[in-house]
Amino acid sequence: MKAEEFFRIRKELKGFSDFKRFKKPRGMLFSILIQKRIENVKRRYHLYASRLHEIANHWEKHREIPNWLRLPPVMRIRLLMKSLGMSNKEIANSLSNPERSEFQDMIWDAIYKDFIYSPIAIRNQFARGRVGEEMIRQFLEKMNVEFKDENMLRPASKTPDFYIEDKLRIDGREVKWIESKALFGDLRLHRFYSKKQYDRYIELYGDGVVVYWLGKIDELSSNALIKDCRFVENKAKRFLLNMEVFLANKKAEELAESLETDVFYWQSDVLKSKQFLHEIFYLFDSIKGNVVISGWSRELRGVLRNMGFKTIIFD
Repeated sequence: MKAEEFFRIRKELKGFSDFKRFKKPRGMLFSILIQKRIENVKRRYHLYASRLHEIANHWEKHREIPNWLRLPPVMRIRLLMKSLGMSNKEIANSLSNPERSEFQDMIWDAIYKDFIYSPIAIRNQFARGRVGEEMIRQFLEKMNVEFKDENMLRPASKTPDFYIEDKLRIDGREVKWIESKALFGDLRLHRFYSKKQYDRYIELYGDGVVVYWLGKIDELSSNALIKDCRFVENKAKRFLLNMEVFLANKKAEELAESLETDVFYWQSDVLKSKQFLHEIFYLFDSIKGNVVISGWSRELRGVLRNMGFKTIIFD
């Protein structure tokens, strides 16, 4: 994608409802939106944090968070609790155990709606990163390339996702490492990771490859190779690019077979409960790529859609 097009999309992209306006993969737009929102939070947070007294006063008078506090739901709740004198430990405990908090309804709503900072959103981000890394692993194994992954390289302080034991030739260059990013590679994000990771990897290990699964700006420059999702062929890319979750009951196994994926059997139907939350954690922890969910509920579908997924029903 040309930088000019990226900046236009980024400017016009306000929420999930805008996705249909752009002829781009849903996962790409999701990544651009998240990165935009995170940058906005970093820019505004300290300003809001300096107004804790106003937040507390507004709550005492109206029992609501002021409208001018324009942050993602979990961050709004955090600042409210902080304004009321709660410690970081108390805030963390409230978010982990909503049923024990006086703000439990607000916390539950935030957990199920915040697609950036909620525990579910973080689980989703880890799942997407894991799917990207697994595709690289399968790519290397298929080519019979010997490698060490990040866990094998520890306790080294700066480790790529994959270190190539013998050099691997890609695009006429011999590479020694591969870094997988289930993100869209824009200019700011790429500069950040270049300083934090890529430049150091080159210094320590030599030439390498960075894979941005959700696309990248054409104008990115680096001493390392920069690739997008076309780097490997794998059906799991559909999970990252299309962000589709398939919901089925009677035909779940048949659908899963046609998609060459797994069936996840949903067990919980009480939305504001630890069981429901743990079940959705387990769902994201289990994802290897595309997934068919059997026994799904309307509440689960709502949460998945809040997290940015397109839900497709088969019955």
